Amino acid sequence: MQLSELMTGIDGEVYNFKDVVIESLEFDSRRVKHGSLFIAIEGKRFDGHKFIKDAEDRGAVAVISQRRVETDLPQIIFNDTRWAMGKLAKKFYGSFDDLIKIGITGTNGKTTSAFLIQSISREAGRNPGLIGTIYYLGKTKMKAERTTPESLDLFKLFDKFRNEGAKDVIMEVSSHALSLRRVDEVKLQIAVFTNLSQDHLDFHKTIDDYKRAKLHIFELLDEKGFAIFNLDDPISVEIESLDLKKKITYGIEKRGDIWARILENNIDGLKIEIYYKNRSYKIFSKLIGEYNCYNILASFATGVALDISCETIIAGIERVESIKGRTQQVAPNIFVDFAHTPKALENVLQTLMRYTKGRLIVIFGCGGDRDKDKRPKMGRVASTIADLSILTSDNPRSETPMEIIKDIEQGMVNKDYKIIEDRKEAINYGISIKEPDDIVLIAGKGHEEYQIIKNRVIDFDDAEVVGECLKNLP
Repeated sequence: MQLSELMTGIDGEVYNFKDVVIESLEFDSRRVKHGSLFIAIEGKRFDGHKFIKDAEDRGAVAVISQRRVETDLPQIIFNDTRWAMGKLAKKFYGSFDDLIKIGITGTNGKTTSAFLIQSISREAGRNPGLIGTIYYLGKTKMKAERTTPESLDLFKLFDKFRNEGAKDVIMEVSSHALSLRRVDEVKLQIAVFTNLSQDHLDFHKTIDDYKRAKLHIFELLDEKGFAIFNLDDPISVEIESLDLKKKITYGIEKRGDIWARILENNIDGLKIEIYYKNRSYKIFSKLIGEYNCYNILASFATGVALDISCETIIAGIERVESIKGRTQQVAPNIFVDFAHTPKALENVLQTLMRYTKGRLIVIFGCGGDRDKDKRPKMGRVASTIADLSILTSDNPRSETPMEIIKDIEQGMVNKDYKIIEDRKEAINYGISIKEPDDIVLIAGKGHEEYQIIKNRVIDFDDAEVVGECLKNLP
């Protein structure tokens, strides 16, 4: 594509203009090759403007930036290069109107709902692509760098999935992505809102800012798009007040368009009865806990919006047996879960307490350089529900692990807890004291296969550590 064609209708301040052929768009200078247009993004840790010379050396033929830099390349300046990048990506790759794009947001349940919807779509022969916290998944599996990629990477994934024959793309949409305009150029055919509770206040500063970011997902719906949301969550009141043309509601306590009764809830899974259009459907899922009933309802509603038969929807739901790091039983009565918010920790602990014949032991910490306000709240939740809490490190990042643990301690309402700063030692201790009827929950990191300590990223997978500890038991 010629640079002049790419820039048509996207006005910027132009220097050194020359109508070169653009063969690719890149915002990471390491990916630049001959014919690339390099887009300089100012991030939290890196400033792309510092890598323009590197991009030029690698074969970039033009530059998008937020300020004038020394270069002989054609240079177009915008006030916000993230905004420009989304526009340029859409112009370069197309709008992908032929793909059904399903966006899922909310504090908890995004990943599980995404995998359930992917399974339904696959059961219906729609060859879906998946973009989420754990994987970017089409015909090949890529480890996710972030829950929702930058706009340019999103459009590259859409292009890849479409070339693989996908009809649907299911994507988790984070509050960061909604705030940082990563998804502004994406038109959704279905927007799912699971729930809202405290998270990411280090970034959003207030719960109202966080809520506004999340609600922005409904502004991305196309005119015929479906809004799907949980009637039992308080956020539903505000969603109901929006001007949404097509809505599908779900609930357990409140009877939405789709609602459910839990018939059985045990450590082997859920048996639920779903009601839709004066008919009822029984589903058995190996996922556990009431909160997963809500995720199943969200996915069922999405299948309805996709006009997939209820029988196919049920088959897709029942095919999902477990999800990495989501109340994942990695050994008998030992679970790993991503719960890193007060509400998520409360949900999983209350669920496991139902199945506990002995003690419920929880091992957890909180992330460094993140919302400090939730630390004592998580301590309060753990010490209120669990029989024994073991406080340890999570991803401390630049903070001292013990300082984070002291913040968590402020919320502990009883003295029955232990501090073991080293996470591997904490897991080993929890397993070593476990009696046959006890349940151990290792919370906070879930699917993650690393730990961030200062400026180091070390290999660390809770599930693998459990396996090592069990092997070393006397």
